[in-house]
Amino acid sequence: MESSIITILSKEKNKMMKLEEITKELKVQDTTKLLAVIKNLEETGIIFRDKKGRYTLITNTNLKRGLIKITKKKGPIVIFEDKTEAVVTYKDHKTLENNDIVLVDISNNIAKVVKIIRREHHNFIAEVIKDEHGYKAVSNGYESIILDEIYPLGTKLLIDGKTLEVKEVLGHKDDVGTKEKEVLAEYNFPISFNEEYLKEVNSIEKSLSEEVIDMEKRNGLKDQRSITSVTIDGDDTKDFDDAVAFHNNTVYVQIADPNRYIKDNSAMWDETLRRAISTYFPGCCNPMMHEILSNGICSLVPGEDRYAISMSIKIDDSGKVLNYKINEAVINNRKRMTYTEVNKYLEENTIPNGYENYTELLDNLYKTAMKVKRKMINEGFLEFTSDEVKFFFESSKLIDIRERHQGKAEELIEFLMLLHNMCMTDYFLKNKLPFISRFHDSPNTDKLNTWMGLLKKKGYRVYSDKKKSFTTEDIKKIQKLYADSKEKIIFDKMAIMSQAKAKYSAYDIGHYALGMGAYSTSTSPIRRLSDTINQRIFKDSLHYGVDYARKNWSSITPYIAKLATDAELRAVKAEHRLDDIRKAEFMKQYEKQDFEVIVSDIKENFIIVLYPERMVYGKLFYNNRYFHLGKDGYSIMGHNGEKIMIGDIFNARLTKVNILNGEVVFSKGISEINEINHTENNRKRKVRRK
Repeated sequence: MESSIITILSKEKNKMMKLEEITKELKVQDTTKLLAVIKNLEETGIIFRDKKGRYTLITNTNLKRGLIKITKKKGPIVIFEDKTEAVVTYKDHKTLENNDIVLVDISNNIAKVVKIIRREHHNFIAEVIKDEHGYKAVSNGYESIILDEIYPLGTKLLIDGKTLEVKEVLGHKDDVGTKEKEVLAEYNFPISFNEEYLKEVNSIEKSLSEEVIDMEKRNGLKDQRSITSVTIDGDDTKDFDDAVAFHNNTVYVQIADPNRYIKDNSAMWDETLRRAISTYFPGCCNPMMHEILSNGICSLVPGEDRYAISMSIKIDDSGKVLNYKINEAVINNRKRMTYTEVNKYLEENTIPNGYENYTELLDNLYKTAMKVKRKMINEGFLEFTSDEVKFFFESSKLIDIRERHQGKAEELIEFLMLLHNMCMTDYFLKNKLPFISRFHDSPNTDKLNTWMGLLKKKGYRVYSDKKKSFTTEDIKKIQKLYADSKEKIIFDKMAIMSQAKAKYSAYDIGHYALGMGAYSTSTSPIRRLSDTINQRIFKDSLHYGVDYARKNWSSITPYIAKLATDAELRAVKAEHRLDDIRKAEFMKQYEKQDFEVIVSDIKENFIIVLYPERMVYGKLFYNNRYFHLGKDGYSIMGHNGEKIMIGDIFNARLTKVNILNGEVVFSKGISEINEINHTENNRKRKVRRK
């Protein structure tokens, strides 16, 4: 329905439309759902409603959407998506709250608030307790809430902050999965699927019949079941959205086709837009699409016929694409392979059981992937060390954390997916089609100069002068200097932090880190909204022609890009939060023990250190009576001449672990002890004064 509303409003650029007019155009009887969708579009900053209740697209106005931040010096300011900011007019001050989403009219860098479109999310999580007055739900920062219904003690509830009603029961605090639900709710992700959606999903046939396949073949479907296709994924992966093959000197990248089942203006379509991304936690996943789709009929499970978007690509020895073809196809995955097993073959030359007939296939696929990689590196592709970890569970209990190994198998899949995405982007550009691009701006030059200055202090031979701009080649040359160092992950992380965050856009802006003028993704349509939509645009161009696809999608792609970007940013935060909680849970057993750590970042009052064996980041507080921040941006200086810099390695004691918020605290030397004692003494004196 969102897309239909946007399409209607885009046709009336110079007209404000009333609700009745929109209702008439859409031919809907029940306006309840329509109003809910319109409200969501308002809050997302896609459409604007004036005081008379008329609607238009924000792009048809001079208004800008931004985030309110309350500052000490300037009072309320509004920050826009491009990180620029403006001071808010004085008469708006009293009505604004921190983190309000607003629409403003800008004049001479002064923002006049036209509308507050969303207050900070008011839902909160509470725990059921019982006192002398009965059952209550309590939460930090909120008054106790008297419950009308009795829940078991310790139950976690999602509470609507406005109505104080229970929105959802998350489970008992000690139950497996409750913490995950809490984090999802905290970042405003839906936890369950609605009944209408489930009804549609359950009505889908769970397998493909030969009769249906034969009918589809008459409509252009390619039968590629004779091609030896395989999937290569993690050991615990359940949603198989890509398969690969090598046939007649041609590489095939075959992507699951959920758009076969998601119809326009259906509950499945609405829910996909609402969720927009799968969120991955240690040991589990909150999927964008229900498991019946993501792990079932859409998943390229071995031995089952499945619909796919199949791309066949011929490349030369230099990694250049000679030609490609994209088709709707039916495929059959011959084998479910894992990164672990494929790495045994590619790295150790050991053939795992069951892989005897697939060695030539793996060799050809890996050779192809490396051709692509070499070409991309020559054209500006940046590689950074990953700090991802793998969590190991036994009977739902976390038993170990290890650095995630990025081997040749992972490399193979990464670059074949990049190859597919580059070809699909080329298809969009050649046909002048709209699409959701993934763009990546140039990095922050000041941060890169700070990075370079640190490396110079560490003894590396880098440029003597500050640079006004950096090419990807400049960054790669510097990376080579410390490639074999123990601190490589920290230096790479510092370089990563200088990079602009990748976002989605309706415009082909370019991707700095990949060294490309334009780039889009379509290899994970089960897990990412952007990929679902790009696949759909391709399918529409195939079935109805490029003119139809161009006209049908041009107006809605900016909206989709905004949804996709917002969802991904929230998902990353949610994933990091739960990762930190699980890491803290694991490290609790090692309190009071000493570890070798590397300084990762310098903050006011504390430094961030990394325990590299488990990829655990923690805080190490310093006494600002003895230390002060260095002007260089990467060090603290002591009164006695002591200096601690990013990249320094030393032993530190794990002094405190807070499982509830995922905080890990280390200490080093007398300075920290003095700081703790000083803080405690101050606290005691304040108590006595009262």
